[in-house]
Amino acid sequence: MTVLGVITFAAAAGFGFSVVITIIVIIGVRQEERHMTFMRQHAPGAVARLARRILGRYVLAAERDDPGDCSAPCEHSRVRGGSDQN
Repeated sequence: MTVLGVITFAAAAGFGFSVVITIIVIIGVRQEERHMTFMRQHAPGAVARLARRILGRYVLAAERDDPGDCSAPCEHSRVRGGSDQN
């Protein structure tokens, strides 16, 4: 009976740990969003710093092409209204 109790305790402790970590990450990401500091070196607080470590320490900027430079058809280069004027 003690083996079953140990397994139950371990499962409950693991689940509780997962819930606590999830709450910490949610709070930390919220702080990052509020202060708009995802791309900066320093996090706005200890919880945000911990969330960065849990989720991955570095956030890389996605490279964006110039929206005005399209070699292929793009959303912003479509003619609106459906008529083709020459």
